[in-house]
Amino acid sequence: MARFVPTRLVAIASVLLVAGLVALGAGAVAASPSSGPAPQWHLDIDKAMDAIGVATGMVIGEAGAGEGYFTLPMARRVGPAGIVYANDISARALRTLEQHSTRDGLANIRTVVGDVDDPRFPQRDLQLVVVVHAFHDFSHPVEWLVNLKAYLRPCATVAIIDLDPAQGAESHFWSRERIERHASEAGYELTKAVDDVSAHLILVFTPKAQ
Repeated sequence: MARFVPTRLVAIASVLLVAGLVALGAGAVAASPSSGPAPQWHLDIDKAMDAIGVATGMVIGEAGAGEGYFTLPMARRVGPAGIVYANDISARALRTLEQHSTRDGLANIRTVVGDVDDPRFPQRDLQLVVVVHAFHDFSHPVEWLVNLKAYLRPCATVAIIDLDPAQGAESHFWSRERIERHASEAGYELTKAVDDVSAHLILVFTPKAQ
């Protein structure tokens, strides 16, 4: 009987090894970026913030903030002297953002539930409004931009950042021409365009002089 023990041990070890590999594979799938709730945008956020002029002490609004992909780094940069009003039409996403800001010790983020045609920011002297990876999903982009003006201080800027179809992004994302057309219809003029940051298009607008 003793000579059969090694054979049994080998069989048991083989079963355990297979089970371990299956569990490992399942874990790898669960951890895969593609299976997570947030897409992998691969945006160099620091360079994007440099391009649109995010600086210490600024009062900024963000539309389509979601769970804080761009909000959290922006709040760190503006610092305690600044503030970021994070807007989204999803209250659930904003609750998650609030949890993330608490986790990261960021007390300068205020969440704002908006409408599809109005961001409903609580302040009317924003220096900058940022829309990151969201403008292509706006159902009323022109109306939204028109209503946005009520929340801007004179000389404020509006920055739209998104993947660029001209650099290989899917057609779901809007072209530069389409974004500029919507902005022009809403009474804005382009002041800066950047297309060399992580295959993204960064467009900065200001309201046209009345």
